[in-house]
Amino acid sequence: MHLLYVDESGDTGRHNPENHTFVLCGLMVHHADWHEARLAFLVMRIRMEQTFGLPRSAEIHASELLGRGPSHFGLDRTTRIKVALHQVEMIRRQRTLFSIRIVIDKRNIEGDVLALAWHRMLSAAKSVALSTEHGRCSSPGIIIICDDHRTAPGSGWLDSVKKDLDMESVLLDLPFGRDSKASDFLQACDMLAYLTKQTFEPAGFFVRNNSRWLIDRCERMFDERGSSLMLKGKGGACAPPDRNLGGS
Repeated sequence: MHLLYVDESGDTGRHNPENHTFVLCGLMVHHADWHEARLAFLVMRIRMEQTFGLPRSAEIHASELLGRGPSHFGLDRTTRIKVALHQVEMIRRQRTLFSIRIVIDKRNIEGDVLALAWHRMLSAAKSVALSTEHGRCSSPGIIIICDDHRTAPGSGWLDSVKKDLDMESVLLDLPFGRDSKASDFLQACDMLAYLTKQTFEPAGFFVRNNSRWLIDRCERMFDERGSSLMLKGKGGACAPPDRNLGGS
């Protein structure tokens, strides 16, 4: 059985011409590997506290960590960028984690953006769950954990998509919410979603060319340990600027 942690970046509204990208990002971990992954996050946080001075209990919220503010948790911008890089590299190196992201260009999408994003997310997650053979458990299943239900789809829609994707025997119960401050997994989803959105709609620090290396580390992680689907409407899939991440 897999746990699927999910967070988003951007909003589903269509009336802001400067915000046309919506990102839904998930991290999957098999329940038999959860403790190993959790320990890796704990070791990461201890190292961040010792190296950068980031309190172990501090929430790594990407938009605040990498935003315009000159200081966050008493850390200057250079140190905060190192924190973000450290987190992304830990995710990339942790072989028990598999990342999924859905990127939607809202300008050319008809219908419910959130519903479409979740439809594609669950379809990809189902493929991972059914294709992953784990020596300690052979029963496929998915439990979804979101940021206090703010990201979760409605229960009515979920009932219909379970039938549409034939997930009745895979998806366990409804998604449940958890405070992201208490979950390193959700904070990691938030970082990956935020960096992905900056690939398409760079703001602040990410407008400058010398910020590309941080985004490129995120892209490298998805290339090696993830799945990317870019949706732009009737034209099919799209790729981030200067990169080809696949998808269809």
